[in-house]
Amino acid sequence: MTRAARGVALALLLAGASFSSPAAAAEPQPTGLELAESVEALGIAESIDGIDLAASIVPLRQERTQGSITTVQISADVLFAFGAADLTPAARGVIAGVAARLRGATGEVSVTGYTDSVGAPADNLRLSQQRAESVRAELARAAGGVQIKAVGRGEADPVQPNTKNGEDNPEGRAENRRVEISFSGR
Repeated sequence: MTRAARGVALALLLAGASFSSPAAAAEPQPTGLELAESVEALGIAESIDGIDLAASIVPLRQERTQGSITTVQISADVLFAFGAADLTPAARGVIAGVAARLRGATGEVSVTGYTDSVGAPADNLRLSQQRAESVRAELARAAGGVQIKAVGRGEADPVQPNTKNGEDNPEGRAENRRVEISFSGR
């Protein structure tokens, strides 16, 4: 099973983790362990292509608020196939949940794309810009006329190390592949 297929399958499994209203956003998100237990309870393989699902589950969506600015972080592995900027079918549902909240946004709305450190920095910067633009376009369509800017940052600003002790860190790289949507209001 490809990484894209795993992402789509996981997104469908976790559809309840995407939020469609501000009230639902207050609900706690399941932990990686809880998600892994759900995968096991549904009788889905514990590993795919040798990847331990329990160890590799990245939260579909995280949210943080600082002052009046809310930032929603979405895993790029759910939004896009590997190396691509076209949205997956699962991505549209996740983005629709965020778009509903943007209708009451005030001030600037921004979409920032990030990649991990695999590949040439210029390629990662270009890919992150294309991904940010794809999410911006879908948000604008779903939110109905909200002005949104898109920026690609490539491998800048990692949230986890791409390597640990000189070794590849797949879990960290997975967290670094993300799109962040920031807005004020609601």
